[in-house]
Amino acid sequence: MKCEARRAVNLLTAVNEAYLDPLAVMLYSFIRWNKTELNIYILHFEISPERQRQFREQFRKRGNRKINICFLRAEKEIFSGIAEDQRYKYETNLRLLMLKMLPQETDRILWLDVDIIVKGNLRRLYEYPDKGQCAVVCDDMFPKSERSYVLKKSGMCHGDRYFNAGVMLLYLNNIRKIFREDDFTGWMHANPEKLIYQDQSVLNNCFKHRLVWANAGIYNLQLLRVWELPDERRRLRRARIIHYNTKDKPWNSMYHGTGELLYWRYGIMILGIGKCIGHFAGRCV
Repeated sequence: MKCEARRAVNLLTAVNEAYLDPLAVMLYSFIRWNKTELNIYILHFEISPERQRQFREQFRKRGNRKINICFLRAEKEIFSGIAEDQRYKYETNLRLLMLKMLPQETDRILWLDVDIIVKGNLRRLYEYPDKGQCAVVCDDMFPKSERSYVLKKSGMCHGDRYFNAGVMLLYLNNIRKIFREDDFTGWMHANPEKLIYQDQSVLNNCFKHRLVWANAGIYNLQLLRVWELPDERRRLRRARIIHYNTKDKPWNSMYHGTGELLYWRYGIMILGIGKCIGHFAGRCV
């Protein structure tokens, strides 16, 4: 195990300005459960310097831990010619630039989508030993019929496993040995017909057979797949990461889905009581 993994945790995500509040909630939930030094890398296209400053200020006095927040700006032209999905914006593709944008000395980093809350310690996941894998991932919790369709559409084989890219522990030192900086975006441009879930399709194809699989019920509980199951409450209690991978999100006023109150337990602490009241009052207007 490299010293960096024990000394500090590296986090990676990508947003635009409209998603800075959900990002703040996600990071606050991580901080509440994980008492460690943090290096947070935020990929973006055009977040203003003032909004970056305001965002950093939210975390300036969060205990005595060192929290480094680094905004990394990319050029949108890199993805020109790639159709923007109505649900998945261009920002979701930014993690394909990990080798280009991140410091060379960073050997591993935990990717978390912004529509996530953390409700448990993740040190065991983050310190998983390096055995040459590109990533530790969790299965996408598709029903079998949908899984077959997604695999076929993505150009993968029927028996392949397919991961949800919302939570990934990325071993950058191993990825750099196999891939060049532009290999992921190159695959995307070469295979536009296979981008059923944008960059998730790219990563599933490129990382295939170079993965370690973690328990999705613990580390990437995808609410789109579990909200109708009879043991929903037990699953929510057990999970350390809740992924709101539904079309509507818990910060939207009309959200009536699973885990809304759980989400706002963290939201009220980092965004303030005004945002919390506004959320619940908005559905009454």
